[in-house]
Amino acid sequence: MLKYDQIKQWRRALISSNGQVQYFNFWDKQTADEIWFTGFLKSRGFFDRFPHANFAFFSTLGSVQLLRVDELLHPFGRNRKRVFFTGENVHYQVFKDYEKNLLDYPSIDLSLGFDYVDDARYLRFPIWILEMFPPNSNINDIKRICSLLSFRKLEDSRNRFCALVAGTSTMLGTESLEMRKRMVEKLNLIDRVDCAGKLLRNTEELQERFHDDKAEFLKLYRFFICPENISVAGYVTEKVFHAIGSGCIPIYNGSLNNPEPEVLNHHAILFWERGGDNTFLLQQTEQLHNHHKLFKDFFEQPRLKDNAWEIVAAYFAILEQKLNNLLR
Repeated sequence: MLKYDQIKQWRRALISSNGQVQYFNFWDKQTADEIWFTGFLKSRGFFDRFPHANFAFFSTLGSVQLLRVDELLHPFGRNRKRVFFTGENVHYQVFKDYEKNLLDYPSIDLSLGFDYVDDARYLRFPIWILEMFPPNSNINDIKRICSLLSFRKLEDSRNRFCALVAGTSTMLGTESLEMRKRMVEKLNLIDRVDCAGKLLRNTEELQERFHDDKAEFLKLYRFFICPENISVAGYVTEKVFHAIGSGCIPIYNGSLNNPEPEVLNHHAILFWERGGDNTFLLQQTEQLHNHHKLFKDFFEQPRLKDNAWEIVAAYFAILEQKLNNLLR
């Protein structure tokens, strides 16, 4: 039996202006028209080709019961397609209802996440794609963005050592906070680490001078501390890509220190070992920081693999194909 509060929550879904896309348990800082998937569907002509189709997208930021409500309210909706997407690590206890990427629910037509799952209804589609590539990107756009990410020239203005921009939330535990504190503690022995987020904040410059524009703030820095909250195979968020996009050398931990091996040039990343003494990394960082030519050579090497654009373009193409197949 449906509960009133569940129906009430279901009715709070974000709805696109054309009424064909609804979002449940998604982030609330965007309208439905601003969410990446609406832009993707629109730019690929789905609304023109399938005027009677409607999509219900589900994510992890709320109760899984909203899916059950949707199943009951749309039991025979042939044109209603349900898609699950997560940018979160569903293997945290707090997301236990989503651990199987909702593939344990037959009503889910397509599931998108970071795991490697062999299922016809599943596509690995990590959140960094949404962050780095606009939904209407064509192949030329993808090539251009990959080139901009990959190739950087060292500017004289990039003369500060290292930055951290991190929050203090303990919703996912304290392990990641302690790791970041340890990284700052060790790197501070080389030179000052500027912490502009809530964690260990020692500068207000990000807020007062750059008005919370992290990308502009990071253009001043050589290195950026950007580990994932947890190291799980395949779990790669936007963190390392934000570092690369801002031009910093990432000091990273995540995805068992094998993040996106078909896309990222691992020689351009400094990898922190969880639980290790990281002596080699610290020595390497100090050498790079104190020797201009060493740093320039390291900084200006390609950040992405030569065929990275092909991998990203394939993600776009396969997603479009799978959505097309749902509606045919």
